[in-house]
Amino acid sequence: MDNTEQHGIVESAVFKLHRATLLVDRVADRYLQEHHGMRYSAFLVLLTIGTVGQLTQRQIADNLDVSRASITQRLRRLLDDDLVTARPHPEDARANTISLSRKGAELLERAWRGLETHQDGVDEGVDVKALVLQLDRISDNALRVLNASAGERP
Repeated sequence: MDNTEQHGIVESAVFKLHRATLLVDRVADRYLQEHHGMRYSAFLVLLTIGTVGQLTQRQIADNLDVSRASITQRLRRLLDDDLVTARPHPEDARANTISLSRKGAELLERAWRGLETHQDGVDEGVDVKALVLQLDRISDNALRVLNASAGERP
């Protein structure tokens, strides 16, 4: 790959979106560790359960697009810290239903409010309404591509 191709890659919208996402995630991770004693990856589990409701481990993994083993590790810590509860699934004896505990719901609320405040400045100078619309379009386009690819499989 020559210099011109490398320059084209780093100037592409997709590369810049990945870089921005990594940096914003890093800001969130640092804040959450310093102020709430948790990693961003664990926060995402709480956020998923908090927004969707009680879920199985598989559903949490699917929502976050990560492996079930990764969720097992995150849930173990969240269970130990009494931030989530696990109950046997009513229809599947091999599965548990995971819910936020009261402590987990309170932490999620505090952490979310803190993140919103702490990340003020990350979007400085950005037309947030336009950005949100464009991010929605990118998400819709990506889902369309994924669905089309899935339909092409034998």
